[in-house]
Amino acid sequence: MFKVPNPFDELVKKTTSEMLTAENWELIMEVCDRVGTDSERARQCFEVINERMLHRNANVVLYTVTLVQSLLENCGQSVKQEVSSRAFTTTLTRVLNDKSVHEKVKSRILGSIQQWAFDFRQDPTLSLMEETYTKLRAQRFVFPPPQKPEKISTASDVERQKEEDDLQLALALSLSTDGAGAVKQSYQTPAAIRSEITRKQTVASTTGLARRTTRATSGASAAAPEPKRKVQVKALFDF
Repeated sequence: MFKVPNPFDELVKKTTSEMLTAENWELIMEVCDRVGTDSERARQCFEVINERMLHRNANVVLYTVTLVQSLLENCGQSVKQEVSSRAFTTTLTRVLNDKSVHEKVKSRILGSIQQWAFDFRQDPTLSLMEETYTKLRAQRFVFPPPQKPEKISTASDVERQKEEDDLQLALALSLSTDGAGAVKQSYQTPAAIRSEITRKQTVASTTGLARRTTRATSGASAAAPEPKRKVQVKALFDF
């Protein structure tokens, strides 16, 4: 009886290939898109991931850990179930107990287990990850100090920042004074604000150029020599 080929076999191996010099995020996101929220596809994907975690090449294991983290961030609950499954946690423990595995790889795995245990702590269905973390601590494994996760800008963050910038522009423009010193307080849209700022910059630039031209012209006039007057001399004697 032939084994049914795993649809993720080629893609996951390509994504975590030892020939890569850095993470291939295009391939990583392709894996995430293919898994989605489907539990069966998550199971199939982690069959290959478990194999890649046991690879002898350190880079392959590191790329695989990155892939797992990306799946957690981009896919559904089914991926969390696979990460906290008996099969995957056993694989992680096996790698950590292998003396031939590079310390950098072990440190990365320990840091990930620590983070996942913290992330899953409120979900009792994912408690196996926290149990694994507790057992490893009891075995004197040294976990790296927790790192503050880097904030990733989302679309809402960008929109919020844009609104704040527009508000600052509106405030600055509303407090500008006219020629008589009166304060302008009429509301303007962000587009109108930017247009007004551009207009003022253009006027200021033109005014500055005109002033420089006037000074240059007056300077040239002052430096020009006064034309000599013709003097007519009348003869006093006739020869």
